[in-house]
Amino acid sequence: MYITPNETIGKSDSESIMLAVKKAKEEGVNSVLIPKLNERTGENKWVIEETIYLPSDIEIIIDNAFLVLADGVYANMFANEALLKEGERTLADEQKNITIRGIGGACLSGGNYNGLSESTSLKNGLPHISKNTMILMVNVRNLTVENIRIEKQRWWAITNICVRDSVFRNINFCADLSRIDENGVHYENELPGNYGETYIKNADGLDLRVGCNNILIENITGFTEDDSVALTALGGFETKLGYLVSGKDTDIHDVKIKNVATDCYICSNVRLLNENGNKIYNIDIDGVTDMRRRKEYKSQYNVRIGDSADAYVSTRHSVMGEIYNISIKNVYGNGTYAVSMCKTLKDSFIDNIICGEDCRVGFGFCHTHLKKSEIENVTFGNILCTNKKATALFLENDREKELKFETKEV
Repeated sequence: MYITPNETIGKSDSESIMLAVKKAKEEGVNSVLIPKLNERTGENKWVIEETIYLPSDIEIIIDNAFLVLADGVYANMFANEALLKEGERTLADEQKNITIRGIGGACLSGGNYNGLSESTSLKNGLPHISKNTMILMVNVRNLTVENIRIEKQRWWAITNICVRDSVFRNINFCADLSRIDENGVHYENELPGNYGETYIKNADGLDLRVGCNNILIENITGFTEDDSVALTALGGFETKLGYLVSGKDTDIHDVKIKNVATDCYICSNVRLLNENGNKIYNIDIDGVTDMRRRKEYKSQYNVRIGDSADAYVSTRHSVMGEIYNISIKNVYGNGTYAVSMCKTLKDSFIDNIICGEDCRVGFGFCHTHLKKSEIENVTFGNILCTNKKATALFLENDREKELKFETKEV
């Protein structure tokens, strides 16, 4: 049983869907199905002009439908309704049981880019850049997002803050990789010659931010302009926007990441980053494949751990012991580094890393972060180099601690 927005036609597609959500809750159906055909317009398209806020205990089924953000709007496509609350966020406000599920060719599209970027965020009357994330969830338990394609994301596609006990699976991304010149002229059918010419920058796929735990991420595919899956325990904009939750820790922990096969342009298939006293621990990464499409560009890191840059720091840098118990297995790398170490790592396990044709380092300290890279009690298994230019392990010897080799390096 479900309600469709074709039963609750409003003045806009967004209103039709929100009225369907309201009716589904009132009638106890708790399920809204968005079909391919929009009877209000007669088109196979739903244009989203304002954020669709979701209550607890609701399922949104996107049945072969195409949903696209309207031109010029600054809005998430979906967000949880507790985001509308002002003041302190607490455990008592935690929403639960929200599902966004696709069937067949379900697609969420950013449509035509609105120009809001990290460099223009909160300037000249523009909102914060988080308004450009397609799905934004804060303080939610039992969230499921699955079986959908997300294309032309205007920033990060899916952003989660203080989300727990949740699942993200079978998600395909297709970011916009087109060129803009120094005069702001957009060439939608041309590739950028360098990162500065990239039309939509920082178009991540799936992001877990502070306070996310007990998460399953699996079967992530497609193209992202930036990191495909990012676990970033920073807390910067979350603190400024009042998104932190009293009663929830700010660490990212107990996350399983399985089968990430993406093209991540020049960034990372999977990224782990923590600063400002936030920790990342108990992370199991199993199956990362670099699916680079073009020789014109090359991702630098397939799995990236840490970053010593000051840009992410609002109070202090992370220290040894704040990212630990990380398991990374079955990585096929074609980036410069299959697994890159850019800060600290403790009590972890690295196994079955394959350096592809264009990979240069199996596991190694990033050359731009050498002085701040350090590992302690890290166990290595197989590292296989398939080209003669690759180095299995690149470590600064005077910083090594308790290195163990359980299987023979090939």
